[in-house]
Amino acid sequence: MKYKLIASDLDGTLLNSESKLTPRTMGALLKAVEAGVLFVVATGRAVRGVEPLCGLFDKDLPFIVFNGASAIMCKSRRTLFNRFLDIALAKEAYNLGMSRGIPMAIWTDKRLWVSRYHETTEAYCNLYGMDQLIITDLDKLSGENIFKLIWIGSAENVRRYQSEMNEHFAGKLKCHSSMPQYLEFVSSEAGKGAALEEIGRLCGIDRSEMIAVGDGYNDISMLEYAGLGVAVENAPDDVKAVCDLVTLSNSADGVAAVIEEYILNC
Repeated sequence: MKYKLIASDLDGTLLNSESKLTPRTMGALLKAVEAGVLFVVATGRAVRGVEPLCGLFDKDLPFIVFNGASAIMCKSRRTLFNRFLDIALAKEAYNLGMSRGIPMAIWTDKRLWVSRYHETTEAYCNLYGMDQLIITDLDKLSGENIFKLIWIGSAENVRRYQSEMNEHFAGKLKCHSSMPQYLEFVSSEAGKGAALEEIGRLCGIDRSEMIAVGDGYNDISMLEYAGLGVAVENAPDDVKAVCDLVTLSNSADGVAAVIEEYILNC
């Protein structure tokens, strides 16, 4: 099989434990793109969080952001699609979080909001170099569309909340952890798998010609959609279970190993 596209999650997958892109992985990516393979970043991050990667490539590549709620072309910033969260469901998730005293972040198409000042929301905002802007009533988001809403908590609580909220919102929206401390709510029409399907349609690439690599629950839809779904060694066992194979960990250049074996050596 000659693969035409490889999609990779960022944190915990493409980037090592220090959140860096290693020379080996960077070299493999550049060789794959030079060979005509479409490289797709598929991340829960906002557009701001993927900007440093855009400058690494000469080509304008599609990047999936907000856990599949949006996709853009990395250099031109042309929007391929948006899948906004239903406002009534966003309010419900927000109010459930408020009733539990959970710090929250809300990404709209205009800015980042937080539910209250808290050390965890401050740390989240600092990731993007943004100030904490407080919103206590989502009805005040006049003219803004919501990409995703995030509950922030301990890894133990996030695991428990994920189970509860998936049962509560079954069939209405998607709820999954992107990192151990983040539980993210997005549209039922969003998701990395749905985003890959749309990019494949736009680029004329069949799912059988795609590789997807990830480590988290928010990656499962694309790992199942792609012709070759690959988990990095540091992924949870139930994420590995949906994949065709397991590669090396993110700190051992797992994505590079996949590119070298299944793209560059073909």
